[in-house]
Order: sequence, then structure tokens, then C-alpha cells
Amino acid sequence: MSLLVLFLLISSSTISATNCLGGTRNISKEEADDIEIEGQLRILNKKPVKTIIMNPSSIPGETRTKNVLASSIFHGLQRERCPSGTVPIRRTTREDLVNTKYFVKTAGLKGANGYPNTVYHYVFAEEVISGKKYFGAAASMTIHNLTLDLDQFSTSQIWIVNSSPEETNGIEFGIMKYPGVAGDSLPRLFGYWASTDGHNPTGCYNMLCPGFVQVSKDVFLNNQFTHSSTYGEKVYEAYLAVYRAQDTGHWWLRVGPNADVTEDVGYWPNELFTTLKTSAVSVRYGGFVGSLSQESKPPMGNGYFPQLNDHRKTAFMRLLRYANETGNLVDVDSRSVKTTSTAKLECYSIIYARQIERWENHMVYGGPGGMCH
Repeated sequence: MSLLVLFLLISSSTISATNCLGGTRNISKEEADDIEIEGQLRILNKKPVKTIIMNPSSIPGETRTKNVLASSIFHGLQRERCPSGTVPIRRTTREDLVNTKYFVKTAGLKGANGYPNTVYHYVFAEEVISGKKYFGAAASMTIHNLTLDLDQFSTSQIWIVNSSPEETNGIEFGIMKYPGVAGDSLPRLFGYWASTDGHNPTGCYNMLCPGFVQVSKDVFLNNQFTHSSTYGEKVYEAYLAVYRAQDTGHWWLRVGPNADVTEDVGYWPNELFTTLKTSAVSVRYGGFVGSLSQESKPPMGNGYFPQLNDHRKTAFMRLLRYANETGNLVDVDSRSVKTTSTAKLECYSIIYARQIERWENHMVYGGPGGMCH
């Protein structure tokens, strides 16, 4: 169902022997893995492409405010800032490859689409209107710290999907906690793309393989958020949007502390996709959790069940919007919104609340997880 699958490289070469002085010799599986990882590191950490599109031709809905930086919600570059005309590119390490490779190896592949065989659950709100086309999606979502095991992940995210019986294209983006890949459970900005025809799945998490084009010199995928909400007290939010540029067809990621203060992080080129080249048929807002373990499941949202009495005590998304064919951001039609959950009520839940006072078009979601299936 979900496109959020963290596999590193869809295609990889199998190495069984290597040339040596005086002939050939068989090498161990560990040696072969080391050789493969070193080869991948050389590919991933190659010199960057020099020519990229630095700004989209149009920006739906938001304005830019010079007094407040969109990057203020993130931990910045610690030691140095990128020179003018350059952008930060996180160098892929051996540990990154080993962690993600371990995840894929342990999970295995589920069916022709290549999704890993994890135990996962999701909840989401979705505008259901037959035949409608979408050109982006946006929402303001709360930021939370969670305690997770190494093999667990938990996201607050938006799905942008265009699927057919033969093909599935999608972009997922939001806030992720995944210690098995990130090395900690801190909330981080993430993005994922996938394109599959049922036989040749391709896709990538963040920038662990080619796909996403970095543009911002301050904000980047896997960036750690500076603050997290405290239960019953201070609430911190991030505004995230992905929209299709009308001139190039590229899908741009924008983030900021609110809808009026955002900046472009980068884009997924139109060439990555097939069915998503022109538009999406569905946008969804919600949470997604997974675990390689058959036992306890990770928390979602802020780890508590959703409720509407006190928004300081629940995970929520508000300003649920989509980009229409003219590039404008529009509120989802509350009369057509449906909620979906794959979990038992004692694990996770979701409530779509429409508009309550200043809480425009929003929903609350989450749960403690635990021993649920």
C-alpha cells in the first residue's frame, strides 16, 4: 500500500570472484559485500552535477518573508556554510549503506513491487473524488520526539500518488524517526520517491541514491528539527509542501515554520516518473509506522491517542491543502474527506475534525502501538 520503502539501490551487481596476480580466487561473502559497498560509495559520492534548476517558475500560495528564515526550524550546518552557488550534500558513509542494506536484507522483498516485508500500519485522511487530479499537497504538522527500537520507524507524512493496475508512482515526505538508518530517534525531514511498473521497481529514500536534486544551501533531507513538542505544553509545527512546477513538471519540496515562511529544498525531476509526470490521482495526510519485529509495534504521532479537547496533547495536521491545475493551493473539501486505518483501535486512531475555531481543516492521529497487528 505505502510507497515508503527504504531500499538503497534497486540494481546491484553480484561479485563472486576477482582477478589476482597469477589467476583468480574465490572470495568470501563478507569480502564481496565490502567490495560492493566501496563501489556504491564511489558512485554516490561522485562530483555533483553543475547545472541544476535553482528556482521554480511559480510558487503556489506561499510568500517569502525575509525577517524569518525558513531554515530556523532546523539544526544548521555545524562547522561551515556553503559558499555562494553551492549546496550542502550529505556524504554517504559506509554506515549508511550497511544500515540500509541490513534493513533490505532482513526485510526481504514483498511481491513484484519490491516493498519490504515489514509489519506496518498507517492511518490517513484523504479527499475522495473520482477523476480528480492533484498537482501537489501541503499541510502544517506537529513535531514530536519518540523512543523507538533500532528496527522501528515512525512518520508523520503526506502521500502524493498516481497508480494504475500496471504502475505505481509516488512521492512521500514529512517527518521521520528511524534509528536504524539515521542512527537516532530524532525527528528529521525525509523524502521518498518510487516508480514501478511491476517488474522494474526504482526509488530512493532521501539522497541515498540518485534522484532528488538539492537546491537550498540551508535545508536538506535528513535535516534534524531544532525543537519538538512537549506533551501538554509547547507545540512546534513544520509546514511542508510538494508541488509540480508548471513549466518543467518537476516536483518541488518546500518547508518552513509556517505557510508564509517557506523555501525550496530541492526537487524530484519529472524524468523519474511515468504516471506521475503530469499529475497525481490521490493525496493523503497521516502517519505510517513499521517494524521488522513481529512483536511490539512503534508509537505513531506523539505516542498518545488522538483527541480534540486539548491540541497540546495530540499529534495533528492542519491546513490540509492540495495544488490544483492552476497551481493554487486549495483546502480539501471536508464533505469528501474519508479516513483510513489498518490498525486496531487499541493501537492507533485518526479523527478528521474539519474546522474548529482557528483550527482550519485539520485532523488528529496517533497512538502508542505495542502488541497489535
